[in-house]
Amino acid sequence: MKKLLSIMLLSFCISLLLGTVTQSLANADSLSIGTPFSLEIKTDFPLAAVVIPDSLVEFRVLDTQIQQDGRGSKAKLSIVPLRVGALSFPKLKLKAKGILHSGGSTDGFRVYVLSTRAEADTLLRDIKPALRYKAEPPFWLYLGIFLICLALATILIIMALSKKTPGKPEPKPAFVPAQKFVHPYLLALEKLDKLESSGLAESDILAYHYQLSMILREFLEAMYQFSAMEMTILEISDALRVSCPERAEEFLKILRYCDLVKFAKLIPSSEQIQLQTQALKLSLMAFAPAIHA
Repeated sequence: MKKLLSIMLLSFCISLLLGTVTQSLANADSLSIGTPFSLEIKTDFPLAAVVIPDSLVEFRVLDTQIQQDGRGSKAKLSIVPLRVGALSFPKLKLKAKGILHSGGSTDGFRVYVLSTRAEADTLLRDIKPALRYKAEPPFWLYLGIFLICLALATILIIMALSKKTPGKPEPKPAFVPAQKFVHPYLLALEKLDKLESSGLAESDILAYHYQLSMILREFLEAMYQFSAMEMTILEISDALRVSCPERAEEFLKILRYCDLVKFAKLIPSSEQIQLQTQALKLSLMAFAPAIHA
């Protein structure tokens, strides 16, 4: 009898420690992926938490609400299925408050989920967890390569800007063919022929003798390399005594004659003009044998 009473007392104590758990489903008919349904749990002991296992992959528990109801508790879980077909929901461990109750667990159940998705479902989820390639480098390596490329590009830009802009190449001088050398006496004779044919001896005596003097001065400057164009007759005389003493008097005589016409208002006759012109021509022709010898 005592043994029976002990067994009954032990069973009563165990029942007090374990407590009573009831559960029910709401909105679990005709489920689709993303359609939430509810799992309602009632206990006769104060409930602290409902433990959701990490291995739960076919469902997602969106929300857990626990309310105290006298000595017991009510819990409501909002659950969303993530796959189609006949799915099994596992048992959930219930944690009780205090030390008088050890808690308990719910019963597992099965639901059938259609292949369509609910219109109101806005939950984004991964079908499979992200996979990593075996040889995939870490993210910081990509960042390091990018920073190195950015630094190299900056250095290249600075070097390019620091270089001096090359100046435009100087144009090559145009090819100028070498002019054939013409002796000064030939140039003087050519100018003298043009002067004789110009008619200035009859129309403008002053201009004629000015040109006659210039032809002789240009010849002396080109022939003996002294500034006969800017020198006086006295200065030309000194230069000719050094450069060409044998013909100095011939040239000086013609220059003095021209100065008399230009500055002393001498009016020579046509015979005198022709005589002085021929004297200059003969003096110039005297250089021809020396050139051709």
